[in-house]
Amino acid sequence: MDSTSLLRLLQWADSAVPIGAAAHSFGLETLAAEDLLDPETLEAFLRDYLEEAGSMEAVFLQRAWRGDNPRILSEELGARKPAREPREGSLKLGRRFAELVNAVTGAAIIPADIHYCVAFGLAGAMLSVPKDTVTLAYLHQSVAGLLSACQRLLPLGQVAASKILWNLKPAIARAAVAEEVACFTPLLEVASMRHGTLETRLFIS
Repeated sequence: MDSTSLLRLLQWADSAVPIGAAAHSFGLETLAAEDLLDPETLEAFLRDYLEEAGSMEAVFLQRAWRGDNPRILSEELGARKPAREPREGSLKLGRRFAELVNAVTGAAIIPADIHYCVAFGLAGAMLSVPKDTVTLAYLHQSVAGLLSACQRLLPLGQVAASKILWNLKPAIARAAVAEEVACFTPLLEVASMRHGTLETRLFIS
């Protein structure tokens, strides 16, 4: 890996990359609206999220990086996302990320109908960045994006959010080396399903 490849990966791993991620809370908006999530419990919640959903997506990202068929991987991952909202959200982000990468590079490198983590794994492999580095970058921006959503949903200041992200670094590192595909997040899945019933909504999902 050379310096230029790392810098390009960091650009794609920025939580502010223009693919629409800021429009999704992936169920967190429902949990906040129903007082099931607050600043005091947020760090523990995100740690559990990384252990389950983060680990699962890390496995699929690494399989994509190694060269497994991205469409088959995406179908398998979609089957492991029972709630429609986060499943469609992941596909939308994957499509927009693929369109961005293809436009920036000037080549049809990534198919536009796969999940975000699968697309990110392909992009990292294209840059010849080691898979562990790619996985860490993806998980870090995912958690940073969720924290950004929580700052709009909860009384959570910038310093508090930064501290949570700092404290979650070991959990991110653990999720990045996961080998199991199991994921059990019923509270978040049900919250995602109920999102459409909220009287007012800031987020798409």
